[in-house]
Parts: sequence; structure tokens; C-alpha cells
Amino acid sequence: MTRYGLAAAMLLASSSAQAQLSLFVVNGTAETPVGATYQAGNFAEGTTVQIHFQAQNPGTASVTVSSLGVSGVGFSIVRTSSVPYVVSPGGAMDITVQFAAGSPAAYSANFQVNTISVILVVTVVAVPNLSVQSPCTGPNPNTGGIAFGTIQSGQTEACVLSLQNSGAQSITVSTLTISGAGFHFTQMIPTPILIPAGGLTTFTVNFAPSSSAVYSGTLTVGSQATQTYPLTGSVINPPLPTPQIQFDSGAYGSDQQRTVTMSLPSPSPIASTGVLLLSFKPGTTVVTDDPAIVFVANGSRSMPFSINAGDTQFQFQGQTGAVFQTGTTWGTITFNISTDVSVTGTATASMSIPPSVIKIDKAIATTQTSALNVQVSAYDNTYSAGPMSFTLYDLKGNVIQPGAVSADFTSQFYTYFTTAQAGELSNTR
Repeated sequence: MTRYGLAAAMLLASSSAQAQLSLFVVNGTAETPVGATYQAGNFAEGTTVQIHFQAQNPGTASVTVSSLGVSGVGFSIVRTSSVPYVVSPGGAMDITVQFAAGSPAAYSANFQVNTISVILVVTVVAVPNLSVQSPCTGPNPNTGGIAFGTIQSGQTEACVLSLQNSGAQSITVSTLTISGAGFHFTQMIPTPILIPAGGLTTFTVNFAPSSSAVYSGTLTVGSQATQTYPLTGSVINPPLPTPQIQFDSGAYGSDQQRTVTMSLPSPSPIASTGVLLLSFKPGTTVVTDDPAIVFVANGSRSMPFSINAGDTQFQFQGQTGAVFQTGTTWGTITFNISTDVSVTGTATASMSIPPSVIKIDKAIATTQTSALNVQVSAYDNTYSAGPMSFTLYDLKGNVIQPGAVSADFTSQFYTYFTTAQAGELSNTR
């Protein structure tokens, strides 16, 4: 062979070596090279297993995958790229092989990727069947999940489970464990557990979480093949008994400061916070509100409250009651609550402020050159003041003629009431 022929042969051999694929099995981020035989492990009968392979191209030239297949009972390729498929230098082709486990036995298949040929070996073993009693449900046929449902905090949901051996040979359960906050066995379960042919073993799992949330865990049954069952459960806070809203004793009226309190008919099952809300509906159509009707402590119509678990009395910023003003308008003051938990029933209370005669705080009269100026400070909670009469007396108590002097301030009062919320209306006679 000439020197040039030898060089060409070496170049061809180098190109052929670079055009080879390497096969790996991928588990999460771990990649393990695959040899002539791959032992996939032991699996429970009736389960479905997927194995993730990757054909990688470590060379500097592209490689075309033109031959791909798996032959063997229970084996199939369920996810990959269609062939022919070009794997670029440094690239890879993902291939997922699925195995559906039948009856207990040893299974094998020939897995082919171009010139790579691998014998896949799987052992199907007998495992106990898990059953769940009410009130829990499962195992889910797709996920194997066991659901404990939704309970209130402080309660416990007990779920009875059974492992049954329906086969002709005894089964040894080497481990039986549970993980996840809120889930635990009611008592210690010693292992290994021998379940004879046709026999079963029963145990109880409690779901007893400490606070409201969604919980998850895992029940693991280890025999010749490990079985895992996801556990789920939810917890909600129990509702509060209907809060009772009360007022201090005494007749209701305008221009008062009253105290509102809140209590429960039984101890609170949980700690809770919220807001007591005040609203007002006037008994007159002249005005739509009275802004003086507010809580004294903060000048608003909302007052934060709290209650501790086990208490019956609500607290308002450290006090057992909240003081509010009744304003100067007849109508209805209503209280409702907004809280971070559910409440049994509706917590509400109303205070009816009745209509009343005009309340005069003070009256002052001053003389002028040709007139008498009378100033009266008062409020009218019905907003209906209008016609008035004034009678003057001398120092001896005699009526000064001409007697009663009448005046009608209806239009002036109406204008004032509809344009101002507080202040003073003056008229001179």
C-alpha cells in the first residue's frame, strides 16, 4: 500500500470511530453508561415502569440514527424522535422505554440503537395489594395516591389500610414506613412482616396535623419490590361560634358615647383577628350620612379586634370594649364583622337612634342699636326645624309686648342641612 493509500485508510478509520454513539441511562441528573446487558431491577406485578435512555454523540461528526427498536414481551418505546434522526456532535437523542409488568417472572428484551445492542432484563415479583377503608379513598389507579380528605384543625382522621397477599407464595414485607408532617402510624409496626398466601395484615394511619394547610406524605411498602403511595390531606380552621355583639345599658339617643362589646357563647377553638365595621342609615332623607358617628379611638368606622384560642371575650386594641359616638341624626347604626376565619351564622347588631326634640345647648341674646341678636346653639336630629316663635320677658317675668314673635326658618335650615355637615346657623331678629 502506498503512503497515500495508508493515509486515506487511517483517515477513514478515524472518521468511522468518531461516528459512533454511546448509550446512557438517565436518572434525574445522573447518567450511567449502558453495557451489553442492563438490569432494570425488580418491579411489582401490574406496575408500569419507564426507563430513560440517551444516545449521545461524543464525536466531531454528525451521526444518523436509522435503526431503533425494542423487542420483548411487555417492552415498548413510548417517547423519542422519529428516525432517521441526526445527532449532531456533542448532541444526544432521548429514548424512553416502557415496561408493563405482568405476572411474576423474569422478562428480557433486545434494545437496538444503530449498531448498539443491549439486553434489557426486568424481574417482576409478587407484592401485597393495598386496600383502604372509608373515610379515606384510594389507592388512585393512576397515581397510587391515598386521600384523607379535609378535616378541621385539632381533629384526627384515622385510616385503616390492609396489605393482602393474593398469590400462592408467602410475601415478606421488609419495611413499612411513613413520612410527611401530620401522618403517623397509630402504633409501632415491627418488621419484617410475613404475609402467607391468601393472608393479609392490617394497620392504621392517623392524619392529625397541627394547623390549617394542605399536607402530603408517602407510605412506603418494601418487599421484593418497593411500592410507594402518596398521601394527601387538608386541614381547615373550625368556624367560630356566632359572635354576640352587645351595647352598654341605657336608652339610646343622639349625642352619646356608647360602648360596644363582642363575646362568644363558647370558648373560641382558634385564635382569630378581624374588624368590627360600623355603618349608619339616617331616618331622614334630608341627609345621607352623619360623619360624626365613628369609633372614638381612631375616628373611623372600623375597629380591629382579636381573640385567643380558649377565650370568649374579644379584645379591641387591648380593651374589652370599643367606644363610639351616636352623632346628631336619628336613624340606625349597624355593626358587622369581617374576620380571617369562617363564622357560624351572621354576627350583626343594630342600635336605633330615635327622633327627638331639638336639643338646645345654650342661648345668648345681645342688644344692638335697633335690634336684639339671639344666638341659639342646638341640634335637630330630625332635620325638620323651621317655624319658630320668640317670647321676651322683662326682669319681673312679664311678657314684653307685642308678645310672641314668629319667624319661619324652613328654607334657611334646609339649605344649611343639605350643604353643611356641622357648624352654626345664625339668624338675627
